[in-house]
Amino acid sequence: MGKIIAICLFELKRTFKNPSAYLLMFAMPLIFTFLFGSLFGGNADQTIQMGIVDEDETELSKQLITQIKKNELITYHISTESEGAELLKQQEIQGIFTIKKGLADRLIQQQKPEITFQHLPSSTVAPIVKQMLNDAVLTMSLQISSAQTGSQYSGENWNDLYQKLAIGAEDQRVLTKVSSSDDASVNVLNRMSYSSAGFSIMFVMMMILSVTGVFIEARNMGIWSRLFTTPVTKFQVMFGYFLSFFTIGWIQFFLLMVMSSVLFDVKWGNPIGLFILISSLLLAVVGLALAIAAFAKTAEQQNAIGTLIIVSTCMLGGVYWPTSITPGFMQTMANFVPQSWAIKGFTELNAGGGAVADILTPVLILLCFAVVFFTVGLSRVRYE
Repeated sequence: MGKIIAICLFELKRTFKNPSAYLLMFAMPLIFTFLFGSLFGGNADQTIQMGIVDEDETELSKQLITQIKKNELITYHISTESEGAELLKQQEIQGIFTIKKGLADRLIQQQKPEITFQHLPSSTVAPIVKQMLNDAVLTMSLQISSAQTGSQYSGENWNDLYQKLAIGAEDQRVLTKVSSSDDASVNVLNRMSYSSAGFSIMFVMMMILSVTGVFIEARNMGIWSRLFTTPVTKFQVMFGYFLSFFTIGWIQFFLLMVMSSVLFDVKWGNPIGLFILISSLLLAVVGLALAIAAFAKTAEQQNAIGTLIIVSTCMLGGVYWPTSITPGFMQTMANFVPQSWAIKGFTELNAGGGAVADILTPVLILLCFAVVFFTVGLSRVRYE
């Protein structure tokens, strides 16, 4: 046990002696939290302001507007073309959709309707919002096509069939919603709290990726070959390294929680639940970093591949923005990255006031990620 602790302490000292480590561990996540948390302000359901101009003014165009307004994370302003242009110019909205005349006719003829989208160059959510509109148009188009096909066989008016399909789809959505008689119990994270949790996850992953580069350095420089000539086992060496990575991650996450609480008044929730959730997350992160290191040949290659994987999965998993504003297929894909489940756990503990029992699913899934990553990584570790 003494040798394991000695290896762990050596890595801790080596990491914290590097001044640049503090920039990655603390300065960057706090800066990103402040920037993204202050970008829109308020709660996450008030972040995006968009405008809509309806030039078609038909029943179908009104139904399309009703459909896209169901996403509570986006506030839509119905206006004329001139009013919308002025709102966009004053940057009171981030973008504006214009439903061109003839939308209903084109949908009925199973043609692509003409809808233009103007947005601010600085808007980071414009592609996501545009995709949401495209999904709504596609859904409506499929419903109309199905109604027309059904009308040919039943003899019933296609419009009546379409209304039934639309109402049926709406009823299905209502059945999937979780209702609450107490508004305070609805699980919606404050934007600053959301950003703090998300970017703490992201930069802890970055830091652990950085320190696991020691595996590649030790292998390439022949350090392990010399180390194993001493009375120390591979298990002791590996466990010492894993313990150091896990400890570094916990120190970083704990201090980020303290600093975000002081600087941004972030409430993190149940301490025991936090300990279990963060420990599960760190196991998954250390396993992922080990798996990446096992496939890389140089530290530079590991850093490049790892950064690409971490940033892309953080975007997919809801670190930068809530997954609820992304298209359905991206929400499904988000279930296959650990960041998504960590965010769900923090949301339960923070906004939901949850306890340990409420985060069992995220914790178990994070542990499954850890098992998979460690299995892949350890099976490919080369000591020479």
